[in-house]
Amino acid sequence: MWGLIAGIAALAASSACAQVPDRWPVEDDGVFVPGSMEKVGEGYNFTEGPVWDGARVIFSDISGDTVYVMTPGEAPRVLYTPSSRANGHTFDRAGALLNAEHGSGTLTRWTPQSGRQTVVAAYQGKHLNSPNDMVVRSDGLILFTDPPYGLGSAYDGVQRASEVGFNGVYAFDEASGRMVLIDDKLDRPNGIALSPDEATLYVSDSATNTVWAYTLAVDGSARDKRLLADLALEGARFPVDGLRVDSEGRVFATCPAGVCVIAPDGSRIATLELPIRASNVGWGGSDLSDLYITSDSEVWKVSTRAKGIGSSIRR
Repeated sequence: MWGLIAGIAALAASSACAQVPDRWPVEDDGVFVPGSMEKVGEGYNFTEGPVWDGARVIFSDISGDTVYVMTPGEAPRVLYTPSSRANGHTFDRAGALLNAEHGSGTLTRWTPQSGRQTVVAAYQGKHLNSPNDMVVRSDGLILFTDPPYGLGSAYDGVQRASEVGFNGVYAFDEASGRMVLIDDKLDRPNGIALSPDEATLYVSDSATNTVWAYTLAVDGSARDKRLLADLALEGARFPVDGLRVDSEGRVFATCPAGVCVIAPDGSRIATLELPIRASNVGWGGSDLSDLYITSDSEVWKVSTRAKGIGSSIRR
């Protein structure tokens, strides 16, 4: 998540005043299906972290301290609360829900039977900042971002000082307890995703509106950091935030204009222009071709001609 409470409140108020319609026109760009975008949820504080469990989409309302679940065609309902200001979500290899929590500054696992259980809370004995988003490699390695957004206030998380002293990108092997610091130089690391072959890691930096690529090793270390795309648009209010990848290796990133689709070579393929600030995206539907988009107070869905991977139950 991006920004301080005042900025979030202002943007939320702006969205509300705009009275965004329940449907929004979509250009035929070969990626997004025209006429398919619709609002599927509204009335929240700040939605994030959409993921698909095989039949339903799960998303969080960060400042609402609640995680919701929604079956297509039905109204969202509470999955669990309080959520310790949960932000991003994904699933482990067993299909259990993993959560990046602003309030606790930890990664947790949630199941209906056991509730929330801590997965990892510290790096080299120092408490993490406020984990934001994550993705799980096919061997179970958890890759996640840790910016400072949850440290600023009780609205985002809790007020506390950073113990690690930087904003990091990490790899965590739960089986061995080994933690690898991938990068501590990004200003505001946020969205995170893997290429289809899991050889490339993508991370967004909300402070600079950029997306970065890394060559990922088996042990979770990374090399060859390179700029994939600079998505800054003059005069735009909204930052690059969450991102996902499709089966062709294209990156779907929330961007100042809405959702930007980027080829593996960094070229822009398509842009879904939105009247609202998109905070994150997640694949859903029976064939993972629907893209769920979270924003300030709303959740949207648009059909695509793509097939998603990652951050959904593996098949």
